[in-house]
Amino acid sequence: MNRIFASAMVIALLGGCSNMPNMPEMLANKAWQGRPALEAVEQFGWPNRVDTVVEKQSVVLVYYRSTSYVRREALGASTGAQNGQLVHTESWGDVKYNSGCEIHVSINRARQVTNVDTRGGYCGSVDIKPKKRA
Repeated sequence: MNRIFASAMVIALLGGCSNMPNMPEMLANKAWQGRPALEAVEQFGWPNRVDTVVEKQSVVLVYYRSTSYVRREALGASTGAQNGQLVHTESWGDVKYNSGCEIHVSINRARQVTNVDTRGGYCGSVDIKPKKRA
């Protein structure tokens, strides 16, 4: 019984950690805070979607970025006799993984950035640091 409980706790903790921001994202969020919303539009372009958050009196600009990548992987293996000897053969190939990342930029009523974060798969390749100096 204790093993099941311990296993469930480990899985819950690891699942919760996957949604935590990483250090570069936290630093970028801090650098964005208080900047004009126009800088976010200049850096990321026009948003793909705009969400409103009524209780915070803010809007969230949502940008989509494709983060597809290709990785070389073993596709299969076979073992068989060839010329009286046992031969093991592996085949390798490029595998494409389709993934996307969302960048969420929260803007307050004063038209200043209050929060920037990423959601989705493989967002580590997306640079969200501000390009201009504050």
